[in-house]
Amino acid sequence: MTKLDEINSFDYAKLNKVFSSIAMDHLGLVLTEANGGGKQPEGTFISFDIISPYIPIDEYFDVTQEEAFESVVSFTLFDISKTNALFAAQALRKTLTQFDVDIQLRHQGIIIAEIMPTNVRSIPEQVFDKHMVGFDVRLRLQETYTDDTINIIDDVEIEKRG
Repeated sequence: MTKLDEINSFDYAKLNKVFSSIAMDHLGLVLTEANGGGKQPEGTFISFDIISPYIPIDEYFDVTQEEAFESVVSFTLFDISKTNALFAAQALRKTLTQFDVDIQLRHQGIIIAEIMPTNVRSIPEQVFDKHMVGFDVRLRLQETYTDDTINIIDDVEIEKRG
């Protein structure tokens, strides 16, 4: 039996790292992991969540090694002002469509397949000190898993008969 840390599977922490870098470099905003605990950052910030980690592209095609798959991630912007949260969400949306960001993501093996509509995520009945506005993004990713229990065929010899 293989130990969990020896499995070479997709590292979801990579998504958090790359999107955190984009948020800080392009918008000067802190990106935090949703439900990650700790103190909320001051001012406008982004909460990042992986809401659908694995969506098979072709459920009838049985590939377990280095397969392409999709994932849905969620960006929620928090601000004391609803209009600032709306503005920041739209700024992040536009940033994710920039050519240089697309190249940066592709170098990490991440392709944006769809950016879904922006919506207000605040809950009116609750008393929150910040408004929430966000959107979801469908990503195309590549699994890094390889099955080390299978022997690879390196050479084939053809024998001619008759």
